[in-house]
Amino acid sequence: MNMLIIRPFLAMTLRAVIAVAFVAMAGCCSQRGVSLDEPKFAVFGSFIATVAKEKGVSIERAAELLYAEGVRGFDTGYNDKNLDRYAATVLKPVSLYGGIRFDRPDGGAELSAKFVETAARLGVPRIMCIPNDFPDGVESEAAYAKMRDGLARLVSIAKGKGITVTVEDVGRTTNPCSYSRYIQRFMQDIPDLKFTVDSGNLYYAGRGEDIRDLAAFARGRIAHVHIKDQSKDNNHGYVTVGLGAVPNADVVRTMKKSGYNGWYTLENPVGTDPLADVVRQIAVIRYWYKNDL
Repeated sequence: MNMLIIRPFLAMTLRAVIAVAFVAMAGCCSQRGVSLDEPKFAVFGSFIATVAKEKGVSIERAAELLYAEGVRGFDTGYNDKNLDRYAATVLKPVSLYGGIRFDRPDGGAELSAKFVETAARLGVPRIMCIPNDFPDGVESEAAYAKMRDGLARLVSIAKGKGITVTVEDVGRTTNPCSYSRYIQRFMQDIPDLKFTVDSGNLYYAGRGEDIRDLAAFARGRIAHVHIKDQSKDNNHGYVTVGLGAVPNADVVRTMKKSGYNGWYTLENPVGTDPLADVVRQIAVIRYWYKNDL
């Protein structure tokens, strides 16, 4: 479905989807409230800034608008220039992410220390590390070993501060974490390393791997979930959650059945009014969460 079709379709279906979702969940939760028996929602920090710009309001006010619609947290880069400002809003920092070059002479030690120190200063409970790409995009055991050792060091430092380290599936095909087998190896080699499920990145990578299989492997060690959706016709073309090829309904329901009670970060609100799309995505995910169809 192309964007010329999606945009009017979003406007037409927004009210209907939300109405269905809220009727189905009557008595359990409301659009503006959050019960204990439903997902916890976050967005990326950059999206707070996007809402502020589009609505012509401050970052603080944009965070309040998101909060009013059920968003309670945010993810952002550990070196984001607006990190402290986001953290001072009504939204809670739930995860920081960042890339570390474990192939540097110090094995990434300096950046690892900075990453952990930033999370500890703000009381962020988890960090997601994206290791460096394979040199020239070519897989090698030597490159993997450097990343493994660097990740193990990061996990050890973070553990001493009570912080969880995760890796996620990555869409960039030169990165080891774009392969299920390397994520599995990292987790097997580093027992305290956890996993962030990104529902759409394996589809983005285009190798035919299924995030449901990787999530099943990581069961019991999943610490965070990112939700996105991409077109059935173009794995790099983002669409609003529920309209694309990514099995988000299966991901949400499987996570609930597994006992996961953590955060769902909405990664790619789309359309001319992203705040409205966040409202729609929250309603859809709540509906999936409540209805095992």
